[in-house]
Amino acid sequence: MEETTTKPIPPSPTGQRRMHLVGTLPQFDEPGAALSWQLNDLQGQVRRLSGGETGERAIWIVPVVQRLAREPVVRRVRSGGWTRYDDVDRFAVRRGRRLEPRHLDLRVAQYGAEELRVLSDLGHPATEDTPLQVGVPGNFDMALFSFGPVAALRLAPVFRRRLGQDIAALIAQAGPAVVFQLEMPVELVAVAAAPGPVQPVAARVVARSVLRQVAEAPAGARFGVHLCLGDLGHRALRQLPDTAPLVHLTNALVRGWPRGRRLDFVHLPMSGGNRPPPLDPGFYAPLHGLRETMPVETELIAGLAHEEQTLTDQIQVLQLVEDTLDRTVDVATSCGLGRRLPLEADAAVRRTLELLQPTS
Repeated sequence: MEETTTKPIPPSPTGQRRMHLVGTLPQFDEPGAALSWQLNDLQGQVRRLSGGETGERAIWIVPVVQRLAREPVVRRVRSGGWTRYDDVDRFAVRRGRRLEPRHLDLRVAQYGAEELRVLSDLGHPATEDTPLQVGVPGNFDMALFSFGPVAALRLAPVFRRRLGQDIAALIAQAGPAVVFQLEMPVELVAVAAAPGPVQPVAARVVARSVLRQVAEAPAGARFGVHLCLGDLGHRALRQLPDTAPLVHLTNALVRGWPRGRRLDFVHLPMSGGNRPPPLDPGFYAPLHGLRETMPVETELIAGLAHEEQTLTDQIQVLQLVEDTLDRTVDVATSCGLGRRLPLEADAAVRRTLELLQPTS
């Protein structure tokens, strides 16, 4: 294909919305097709390029968990089909054995390096202005889904160290031309499940492991945050009563963000799974609590695009979000598109692009 050139795009507070691709793109079989589509059809519409998490990554961390079965230091406690949140594989460390980072086959660096090569082969290497976005599951999230809640508290640091190795390897290769998207479903659900008065404290507690992951990355590392409600089977693990949990967790992250590491964006889901965002203005009122804390250079991304809601209602939701935040936002779906059929994913993309247009 011909070489394409994408000009640097200013941050969304300047008033121009852009599309954010959260992760999986089931329309494509391999990253080259997903990246070519973005470089051509979405030129100037996206700030970062995503390989689409094709192949086995379309089901998020499931392959990471299942590869544990090959490791002699663990044993399988339960087999699952991953059709529901209570239908998952579960492992345990064998008595007298110790789980170490080398036992975890995460492949974050491997897939990131492959996508960097694809971009170079397409004549458009990743740059600081148009970086490659690499999804990074949370260390506690992976530990929880692999070993259960009790063992996760003890084993999350092992996942954190292994993730840190992959992050450092990609930064050594690409520097600021890569942005790591930290994916946080368990953390957001934990905050949403806490009683209202306790949510700020819960947010600070669950943010610690994420902030430590960031602090251990090389200086200058670039990150974004994808707050998530889960999408297994296109169903959320939990729905939000309002946007207060998003505000509490975002503020905990922003206030504790390590120096020398960039926070490029925060993605806020306005609903989860197959449910479109609500139209009640009161649902969005807590977003006012982000006005004073969000750095102007950090983009806010509203995860509200939903192909099953009318465009009129979608525009109303977008206006509620932007009016409450008093800033322009980028637009995305609430999660990756991997739990949609390809035609449904195409419809979600079209809806997102429609919402980039000026609304007033």
